[in-house]
Amino acid sequence: MHVKKINLIGFRNLKEQVVELADGLNLLVGNNGQGKTNFLEAVYLMATLRSFKSSSVRDVIRFGEDEAEVSGEIASREVPVKLRVRLKGSVRKLWVGQRSIHSAREFLGRLRVVAFTPDDLAMIKGGPSLRRKFLDRAAFLFDSQHLARVKNFNHALKSRNRLLKERKRADRDLIDSFSQAMAEDGARVSKTRLEVLRRLRGETERIVEEMIPEMSAVSVSFEPGWYIGADGSKDSLLEQIRSNLEQDLRRGQTCLGPQQDDFEISMGQNSARRFASQGQQRTVAVALLLAVVREVVADGGARPVILLDDVSSELDAARRKILFEQVVDLGGQVLITTTDEGMVADLRERKIWKFIVDDGRIEPEREK
Repeated sequence: MHVKKINLIGFRNLKEQVVELADGLNLLVGNNGQGKTNFLEAVYLMATLRSFKSSSVRDVIRFGEDEAEVSGEIASREVPVKLRVRLKGSVRKLWVGQRSIHSAREFLGRLRVVAFTPDDLAMIKGGPSLRRKFLDRAAFLFDSQHLARVKNFNHALKSRNRLLKERKRADRDLIDSFSQAMAEDGARVSKTRLEVLRRLRGETERIVEEMIPEMSAVSVSFEPGWYIGADGSKDSLLEQIRSNLEQDLRRGQTCLGPQQDDFEISMGQNSARRFASQGQQRTVAVALLLAVVREVVADGGARPVILLDDVSSELDAARRKILFEQVVDLGGQVLITTTDEGMVADLRERKIWKFIVDDGRIEPEREK
């Protein structure tokens, strides 16, 4: 699976253009603020209908413009597929080929991508929201409806929290209706996160051992924000949310549920979040990324497109070399952004297609 070309109109600071990509290692070089990350975001949006930078896809519409469009030609198992996404305010229109698609369910899953950003490198030490975001992006590769469920759950959660802030004046019947909506999608969200982390656990542990044999044994464990128990049913989640209503009213927010989900990385008997060095924490983060790709391929899926957004500058030379070599060895299409092409010096023996990004324009480097 790879993106053959992508057409951009009104997308952030990117000029209207068509960019042809190679099925291999694509390097996008340019100074900060020129559009490198925005280009990866456009590819990601075409796959997931979401942004990895912003909670609202409306933010991708160029300032002063009414709409934005991303379209592209995808080679999936050598069969070309054309995808098109048009955004106008809060209205979204989708096409597959020449056919208009009215349901995101029909659109999602046709292009698989794995995005990895500097935030992901910091997720071991950072807050739980970073780890949830990473896990949700990984879950999308195994279940194309997962991100839609997360969106529905978050919408119900925000509505319930707004009512809880009213405390004594809060409409309890209305609160309960949002509690039910939270449980409807929330139980499945947590269960999917748990299932995906279980899939990644063994591979992550093996990759860390491959990368740095001297590191203490690494283990990964899920920490749900509610008592999942044996079944993890929506009825169980709803019962827990309802039983916690008085505390929620006192605090003005929903205190338990998937919005509190997290996972813990341990090294030996110690928490990597508290005791691991920054280099060790980043090694584990890289191992999680590689585990995602390996598991997707092992599951019989096509190799996803890998998006590495300026992570090279956040890694030391040894870990950078390990990441790039392992990613390239996995095969498939890789898009890497950097301000310094010297960061990929270890890949000079590999075939690299280089693009220069300047003032929103992406141009292939001309032969000298």
